[in-house]
Amino acid sequence: MNRRSIMSAAATAGVVAAAVAIAGPASAGITSGTCTPAQLGNASVSTYAIPTFGNDPFLVASTGSGATGSLVFTARGGNSVQRYTPATNAFSVLTTTNVQSPQGIAVAADGSTWFTNGGQAANSIGKIAANGTAASYAIPTANANPWGITQGSDGNMWFTEYNASKVGRITPAGVITEFPSPVQTPLQIVSGSDGRLWTGDFEGNSIAATSTSGAFQIYNLDNDVQLNGMTVGPDGNVWFLDQQYSNPAVGVITPLGISREFPIGVANAAPAQITPGPAGSNTLWFTQGNGNIGKVTTAGVVTSYPATSTQANPNGIVTGPDGALWFTEGGCSALGRITTAPRVFGTMNSRPSTMRRGKTYTIKANLSAKGKVQVRIVGNGKSRVLVNATGKKGVTNVKVTVPKSLPKAFLGKVTLVMNSWPGSTANKAAQTAPVTVK
Repeated sequence: MNRRSIMSAAATAGVVAAAVAIAGPASAGITSGTCTPAQLGNASVSTYAIPTFGNDPFLVASTGSGATGSLVFTARGGNSVQRYTPATNAFSVLTTTNVQSPQGIAVAADGSTWFTNGGQAANSIGKIAANGTAASYAIPTANANPWGITQGSDGNMWFTEYNASKVGRITPAGVITEFPSPVQTPLQIVSGSDGRLWTGDFEGNSIAATSTSGAFQIYNLDNDVQLNGMTVGPDGNVWFLDQQYSNPAVGVITPLGISREFPIGVANAAPAQITPGPAGSNTLWFTQGNGNIGKVTTAGVVTSYPATSTQANPNGIVTGPDGALWFTEGGCSALGRITTAPRVFGTMNSRPSTMRRGKTYTIKANLSAKGKVQVRIVGNGKSRVLVNATGKKGVTNVKVTVPKSLPKAFLGKVTLVMNSWPGSTANKAAQTAPVTVK
């Protein structure tokens, strides 16, 4: 094929401890040994291995929220669509029926999961209903190579046909309509803030906006662009990734068609997919084939972090049901999790040297950032949580009530522990002082 390749891109008796932590699931480890969790600026990266190595997770979407929410992703090596539930650290296969080289994936408002089958033999759109029932719908044009998929403002799912230069629409019942596109090699597709479907041309220097009736408007870009990932940013504009080898960049285009690019600054970064950051952050995060994770503000400030090894091949990325950023690592059959909450450290400003049972006391700490604070008492082989609170940046007062059940003449220690992330020894600090309970 003449086209450029698409990059996938222990404790002494009687301890009172105030622990500052950022909650998150335990790491599952890496089967391949090639992917290493890392610190990423003021965030952390954890990795969760898919039970069967070689599944090649590709693109990912989020469904639900909180403890019942999950991630769904296409697994090209396993020819399957799979689910991961962060709250239980559990992977499961949703379907393998009529799945061949699955690529794009999206979750509709009714909870159904839709995906594209890029394999020539399949050449179809797959659907997994909220009740788990799977279906497949053949695309009329042979060897269309469907790629991106999203839900439009009309409630239908819209997808691209990379080989056929078309955009397709499929109703919830599975009826497909195809529209010829002025975009030569349509790859990604997103539903814009203006209600139109926006499609990037991987081989051409243009982006097309399509109404839900199939009417196109083409916007030519100034640079020689190799368009890959696309998303709608917190500013309502469409953001995209330019995968040009020598000058990769992050781009943005307004609903009026005014575009601009911001260089990543690393040749061969191979930017792959992009997604909005946590609510209120005014950021977008993107994966890079060179193993980096990038961040761009809506003002255009780009930062790259060496988050994984080059073998990881990070690709799809999305904000998950737990509010963290999740991305696929095709090279090591794993999912990565980015916790963007800042690292917490500081000093214990004051603490009581004597505490009486049934009385309430204040422990003061000076924290570098807002974070979770837990005060617990440990002794006689037992540990009891006294209070969970959120500590603010700067001086934080934590109220602690000593249980009446605590033994008299209890000798222990007041300890303030600050750890950036659970399970990590990085940036860990502890300040300890003796205390007597009367």
